[in-house]
Amino acid sequence: MNVIVIVSDTCRRDRLGAYGCEWMNTPSLDYLAARSFVFERCYCGSFPTVPHRVDALTGRFGFPFYGWGPLPDELSSLPEPLEDHGYATQLIYDTPGMANSGCARGFRGVKFNEGQARHGETLLRLNDPIELPCDPDRIRSPESMLARLRDAAWWNDEADSFVARTSMDAARWLEVNCRADNFLLWVDTFDPHEPWLSPLWYPRMYYPDYEGQDFIQAPYDYLDDNFTDEEIGWMHARYCGELTMMDRWVGEIIDRFFDLGFHQNTALIFTSDHGFYLGEHNRAGKHTLVNEPWPLYDEVATVPMIVYVPDTEPGRSDALVQAPDLRATVMDLAGVDDPGDTHGRSLLPVIRGEADEHREYAFSSGYLLETRDPLVTRVAVNSHDGWSLHVHPDYDPELYYLPEDPGQERNVVDEHRDQALRLHAAFVEFLREVDAPEEAIERFGEVDRRG
Repeated sequence: MNVIVIVSDTCRRDRLGAYGCEWMNTPSLDYLAARSFVFERCYCGSFPTVPHRVDALTGRFGFPFYGWGPLPDELSSLPEPLEDHGYATQLIYDTPGMANSGCARGFRGVKFNEGQARHGETLLRLNDPIELPCDPDRIRSPESMLARLRDAAWWNDEADSFVARTSMDAARWLEVNCRADNFLLWVDTFDPHEPWLSPLWYPRMYYPDYEGQDFIQAPYDYLDDNFTDEEIGWMHARYCGELTMMDRWVGEIIDRFFDLGFHQNTALIFTSDHGFYLGEHNRAGKHTLVNEPWPLYDEVATVPMIVYVPDTEPGRSDALVQAPDLRATVMDLAGVDDPGDTHGRSLLPVIRGEADEHREYAFSSGYLLETRDPLVTRVAVNSHDGWSLHVHPDYDPELYYLPEDPGQERNVVDEHRDQALRLHAAFVEFLREVDAPEEAIERFGEVDRRG
């Protein structure tokens, strides 16, 4: 069986129509989801961008062992065993970080649409200088955002955007290979990650009469009294506009998938690496650059996982699933035994109705021994019965019961200490099962370090 994997960076699960957001315009993914199996509770594993790709490609949770860095040489990457068993593997991507992290290793074909996070300018515009549309001290990385604006000034229309170029490359690849068997096509796009550069008609779908500063980036900070409700609303609209543009162009891949008959012998998986705060919890961004590490609440930790399998009934499940499960699922679809030492588990038993549950707990975190402040996170432990624990040895724990508090606004750790201890013990047991470094077990295994 052929397999197509589409990864959309920073795609919030709860901003897709397929996940119940009635006011969002995401017709392409909604169409796919209606014909697929939709996992309601997919959590990121290793956070953020590159660690997630390493999890998915190796089938292992990386956060106990390493952080943002190259894919370890000693680990098998997904395309390698597939190539060994006669599969052709193609990677088409524009996600920065993947290029210099070894994530293309093993793919026979690689097409990289570079420029999403390039420093400096490719083509100079000397007669009409480009300026930021908002105060530079109110967003993250103003110089980088300005560089992206200068690049985008050369676009003729949205077809020149990265998501459009990457998606059309993939769509044409499917056209050229419409009779091929036994391939893996991995498509990886940075959108709707910021900068939010979609044409203004996209964010105007969600905030038609906004007249203030144009925020194409978030502050990666607390909002407090620094932003008006209107400005936060426009930031949200900018993100939603970028997501809708992503949906429009990924739809070109989905259209070819069905129009060319690939749906008869090809599985298609759509997912993401993490979400983004857009005003929830008084935050905008996915982590902080200037304060203590943020918890991975559900707005960031949950991601879409939509799996189309030929001759399988569409459905939905609230089973807990995570990024390392992607490799195991692809290998299962291909009928190839995995030679690696992996942590992932195939999703096919749930999809085929052979199992109701998948994992008892989901674990999400940045590298446990990280020392670079922007990449330090708190560990999120989510249980199949709805409890959500957020812990770090240097900060007070937080506990939420999602069926009664889906927004994670009321910390009930004092009232339900037994549940907090249960989830914490499960995390420590997980670290021991994966043979995590003893330093990580000792540091994150303590209870009540802050009394």
